[in-house]
Amino acid sequence: MTIDTSGFTLGSNQPLNHARILWAPVTGAVTASAGTNGDYAANDYTAQRWTLAAGANTWTLVTTVNSLVDCCFIAAHNLMGKTVLIQTAETVGGAFTTRATIIPSDNSAICALFNNAGTAYTVREVRISVSDGTDITIGIIRFGVALQLPRPIYGGHGVIQFNRITEAQQQFSETGQWLGRTIKRQAITSSYAWQHVTATWYSTYFDSFAATLPLAPFGIAGNPSKMPKDVAWGMVNTDIRVSNMGILNYVSFDMEVVGLA
Repeated sequence: MTIDTSGFTLGSNQPLNHARILWAPVTGAVTASAGTNGDYAANDYTAQRWTLAAGANTWTLVTTVNSLVDCCFIAAHNLMGKTVLIQTAETVGGAFTTRATIIPSDNSAICALFNNAGTAYTVREVRISVSDGTDITIGIIRFGVALQLPRPIYGGHGVIQFNRITEAQQQFSETGQWLGRTIKRQAITSSYAWQHVTATWYSTYFDSFAATLPLAPFGIAGNPSKMPKDVAWGMVNTDIRVSNMGILNYVSFDMEVVGLA
């Protein structure tokens, strides 16, 4: 996990103990300065990865129109110890400005939040730069405007990086002697729940995201200011269920997220 909020100004945004979800990233033409299959970092198949080359590498996405961004997620990577610059440019072929400088302490999901004095940047190009691409691959790079939840994550929430799923196949001999086990899958998981959200807010902001589930993956940071390890690139296996709370027009809803280990 690495989360960076050094370039984020609150302004009229929700506080940073409220979850951020990136589900509608900007799209466009992708180029990589070195390595192979740079476009793989823009698709959803995390096993398909941009393979970097030795030395400095850049990955650039040029949007078709002016686009808003205030966050970046990077996942399915092994960038631990490398210097990663997250950059934007207002015009095509324009000078890039660094919005975050990150040296990941591990290979879990990266989330950087940044804005222009409280307002999302308007950009035509986004880029990440990696100091050294030797033996590095990256499967997910996403920029966009994060959905900001109107309620914070409360106590009792399971931090996703601490909650692991390991599916294994035990192996035995014909006489019942244990021969070891084979790991079939490893992942991380947590349940995200919100209460006392107005039905108006849900239908205006969250329902469009919910309509993409369970087919589309997304980035989530459950509590950027207080739970730095609650960051993941993940998905859900079922549709969102919304309940009327019987208080004014409040609703509650939750989702079980499974992310990359």
